[in-house]
Amino acid sequence: MIAPPALVAVAGTLAAAIIDARTGYIPNAVTRTTAVTALAVALPSGSMQAALGACVAGGVLLALHLLTRGRGLGLGDVKLGAAIGAGLGPWYGIAALAAAFIAGGAYAAFLIVRGRAGRRDAIAFGPYLAAGTSIAAFAGACFPAGAFA
Repeated sequence: MIAPPALVAVAGTLAAAIIDARTGYIPNAVTRTTAVTALAVALPSGSMQAALGACVAGGVLLALHLLTRGRGLGLGDVKLGAAIGAGLGPWYGIAALAAAFIAGGAYAAFLIVRGRAGRRDAIAFGPYLAAGTSIAAFAGACFPAGAFA
C-alpha cells in the first residue's frame, strides 16, 4: 500500500505535470499545496523524514538550478522537488529524481536523434517528475521502509 504522504506527492506532481505540459510553468499554488499537505499528513507519524526529504530533494534541484543559472531547471521544478521529498522522504525522493532525469534525458535524446529538437530547446520537466514520483511511490510500497536506510 502506498503511504498517504506519497499519495499526496503523486497527486500533486500529476497536477503539476498537466499544467507544465500545457503552459511550461508550475504554479506556486500546486507546489505549496502539495508540500504542505504532504508534511501535514506525515506529521502524525512523528518522523522527520518528510522534512528531511523536502530539504534533500529540493536542495538537489536547487543546486542544479543555481549551477545552470536557471536555464536548465526552473524554480517551479525546484519547489516541486521539495514537495516530492516531503511526500516520499529523502531516499525515495532521490529515487524519484533519478527516474525523472533518466526518463527526461531519454526523451530529449530521442527528440535530438529524430531532429525534432536541438540541444538548447527546452522541454517541460514536470511530467518526468510526476513519472519519477509515481515510480518511486510504487517502489516504496513494494519494498520495506528500511531498504535504503
